[in-house]
Formats: sequence, structure tokens, C-alpha cells
Amino acid sequence: MTLTVSTDLSVTTAPGREEEKLEDKKKALRKSFEKGDPKTFGVSQVVIGLLIISYSLPLLSAETTMIIKFSVPWWSGLMFVISGAVAIAVEKKASTKTLSVCLAVSVVAIIISVIALVLYYIDIAHQMTIKCDDELNQLCIHQYYATRFSKGVKIIISMIILVQTGMSCAFTFMLYNHRKNFTGYLTVNE
Repeated sequence: MTLTVSTDLSVTTAPGREEEKLEDKKKALRKSFEKGDPKTFGVSQVVIGLLIISYSLPLLSAETTMIIKFSVPWWSGLMFVISGAVAIAVEKKASTKTLSVCLAVSVVAIIISVIALVLYYIDIAHQMTIKCDDELNQLCIHQYYATRFSKGVKIIISMIILVQTGMSCAFTFMLYNHRKNFTGYLTVNE
């Protein structure tokens, strides 16, 4: 801050060089987020989270397995929706604090998605397929197709979670690079 005293003893203040640099860095941070990256990632994460939740509804009518017992589709889908909402909020109010919060939530989303993937693959591997030797037994045929449908839905959901994991990793890497560029300004109040 620069102080100027005039001949009539009035004091005026002007921003100093450091304040101008800080303001330029804040503007650069906001400009980097005005490109639309957080909003794009956020909307896609919200959509993927809602897809996982909606695609898992048919699993409620199938045989109860580990995935349904632990409510994996619901807590993983909800985490992706939360992560997407935070990313959308970051674009609206880009600051170093919101950037750090979004980075932390994205890391948690990656961890949750990896845990969900492991549980899905374990469940798919342990789900027994029913073999029907008697083609006239309708109950056996029904159980056979229900098991195959359940396994197919779980494979589709696990592929969606795999896409979500990749997107979260890319977004987290992008956020980390933005945060690294503005590390010297993290402790400044905004």
C-alpha cells in the first residue's frame, strides 16, 4: 500500500505493487476457471452419479448380493453428484479456498469410485450363474435370466464408474495444476 501526503496534509492511499500483483493473480485464477472446465466436469459428474443411481434400481428386484447389502450404487452415485455440484460451484465463485475444497472432494470421489469398482468386480466374480438342464422348468429359466440380467447391469454400472474414475482423475489433475500455480496466494484472505 502506498501512502501519499499532499501539501494540505491530506493522506491518500493507493494499492502498492504487491497488492496489484495479488489482484492480477486472483484475476488470472478466475479467468482460468471462466473457460468452463469445472462446469463441464461438474455437470458430467452429476449426470454420471444420477445414471448410476437410476441404473441400479433394477438390482432391487434381483437377488440380494453384496452390492445391494452395502448400498454401493447409492453412496457412490451420491458422492459423484456431490463432487459435481462442488465443481459447478467452483466456477461460479473461483477462489483459492473453493479450489482447495473442490480438489479435496474430487480426491474423495476418486477413492470412493475405486472402492465401488473393487466391490462391483468382487460381486460380479462371486455371483453364481444358474445352469438349467431342464428346459421345461420355468422357475430355473427365470432364475437363469434374472441372474444374467443382474450381472449385465452390474457390468454396465462398473463401466460407468470406470469412466467416472477417469474423469475425476483428469479433473483432480487439472485442479492440482491450478492450485500449484497459485500456491503463494492460498493464505491470503479473499
